[in-house]
Amino acid sequence: MNTSNFVEHLNLRMNNTGPLLLAEKVEQYVIDIRRDLHLHPEISMQEVRTMKVVTEELEKMGIPYEIVPDGGIIGIIEGENGGKSIILRADLDALPMDEEETNLKQEKVVISQHEGAAHTCGHDGHTAMLLGAAKILTQNKDKVNGKVILVFEQGEEIGGGIQNLLQRLLEIGADGIWGIHLKSDLPSGKISVDPGPRMAAAFLFDVVLKGKSGHGSRPDLAISPLDCFTDFYQSLRAMRLNALDPFQAITYSIGQISAGGAANVIPEDLGFSGTARYLHYEQGVKAEQQFIRLLEKICDLHHCTFEFIAKPKAVDLLVYNDERCSSIAENAVKSSLGANAIMNHPAWMASEPFAQYQKHFPGVFAFVGIQNEEKGTGAEHHNAYFDLDEDVLKLGVAATVQYAIDFLQNEKNN
Repeated sequence: MNTSNFVEHLNLRMNNTGPLLLAEKVEQYVIDIRRDLHLHPEISMQEVRTMKVVTEELEKMGIPYEIVPDGGIIGIIEGENGGKSIILRADLDALPMDEEETNLKQEKVVISQHEGAAHTCGHDGHTAMLLGAAKILTQNKDKVNGKVILVFEQGEEIGGGIQNLLQRLLEIGADGIWGIHLKSDLPSGKISVDPGPRMAAAFLFDVVLKGKSGHGSRPDLAISPLDCFTDFYQSLRAMRLNALDPFQAITYSIGQISAGGAANVIPEDLGFSGTARYLHYEQGVKAEQQFIRLLEKICDLHHCTFEFIAKPKAVDLLVYNDERCSSIAENAVKSSLGANAIMNHPAWMASEPFAQYQKHFPGVFAFVGIQNEEKGTGAEHHNAYFDLDEDVLKLGVAATVQYAIDFLQNEKNN
């Protein structure tokens, strides 16, 4: 990717050097960190080596830090000028899966050396970018009006570290937050900081249907939970059309079903589980209510009973970019990378613990594009062929630095 194709002008506020030029100076460092983490992935809540890498780098930079047990790492950069505080967040964990040696077109630059673990979501890039931004910010503390709080979160994929980390951050206090997620379907070089809903809230359901078992030769003497489930599943699929607001996005799916153990035996029970994801809390509430209503009605019709292992419960936890912060972010991206770097992009129906931070700290969750057909990057997240375009890492670093500086200088966020 030729960065000059979309850079229109550079911000000259930091030592007469633009954030992109500063990011280019640490680019190889960021790439090296990313490749090291990719070689040695660790799954959620087992990020021992990964955390050691981060803390060693923070020590080299002279950045004080603390380790939050079962949470992650918090580092502090104190600016030489007093002011507000901003959290910059990255995630540490890999996924419990193997990856392919190739992406969509060619061999990957680096692949996991550990069976059953792989960075197929981009967290290695997120951590590397934040360390790169930390290096720039700590070298320019005289330009920082306030405090930068670096957060490296454990167990993002399972929500394992967020609670302990958030509790500590609430004790420390902050005025805002910034995070980045590399995005596989956004073109390389493009950044989305759109205001409003950006990632979905979700609820889980796990249900056991109970019928009456019997021999396959006399289904009339049994009560099949399979028949009950089939009817419920068809009604669930129709729920979007006849019960939910068509102008509010929602997805729902069943990912696991278990029943029976023999071909000639009608099973006693059937278990199924899945998720619903939505961009508006009121839509999630309606989906929860309709799910339970349909389940009760159809079980009664089939003379079955049901038990919730996990009852659907809508939560108001969507990733939502604060409008004022989004405006600051758009200007920061334009001033550091050029107006062509900004791209509007639809919300992502996946879910993210970042929503929990935003309940307490207004801010922005930015999408940074890594889709590059020529390089073969662009496979979906959590896919064995997932790969990232390393040329964009410096862009994420530059945008992070510029947003932090601009947010801390913006008095309107008090």
